Amino acid sequence: MKRSFGHLSGLSLGLARGRRLLRRRDHPHRLLALDLETTGFDASTAEVIAVGTVPIVDGAVRIGELSSTLVRPSVGSAEDGIAAHHLRPSEVAVAPPLHEVLPQLLGVIADADALLVHHAPLDVRVLRRACTAMRCSWPNPAIIDTVELIGRCRTRERATGTGRRLPRDLAGARAAFGLPPHHAHDAGADAVATAELYLALRARLAR
Repeated sequence: MKRSFGHLSGLSLGLARGRRLLRRRDHPHRLLALDLETTGFDASTAEVIAVGTVPIVDGAVRIGELSSTLVRPSVGSAEDGIAAHHLRPSEVAVAPPLHEVLPQLLGVIADADALLVHHAPLDVRVLRRACTAMRCSWPNPAIIDTVELIGRCRTRERATGTGRRLPRDLAGARAAFGLPPHHAHDAGADAVATAELYLALRARLAR
């Protein structure tokens, strides 16, 4: 129970710092959009099977700096969780393990002004648990959650009685903004999709 509270308090702190960043009129200089594909939705047991990141610099998505890799989970991970992402066990079996991927990922996170995630509680808690297990220092980034921004849009629209209520899922929210469909369950594509959705949400909230 104590470990779980630590994860939540760290997440809450990061989200609070992200909210302060968003109070500025200009974009944070450098955001890092992150997506993890995991073997499940329980952050206490889920394992990472893919990581995707893409930076947003001065309000522009840097597609040329997109990074994506599969990750080999530990022996005995649920094959159903792998199959749900349209991957074969043989594909992740030859991927690098998380302990080889994590140090570089943490460095990239630390270099950004904020970490951008769609539904941050799952991805952030999974990474923090991995840091604890591998004795790595979590960089305690400011965190911006696009699901939280969707909630802010929904609150505003209820108050003004304007527009249709935005869906909270990534594909549905993108469609509501007229953004094109993306290749879901692909970490790199989901990171780019999250970055593009953030820019659309930020523009709407700035009105």
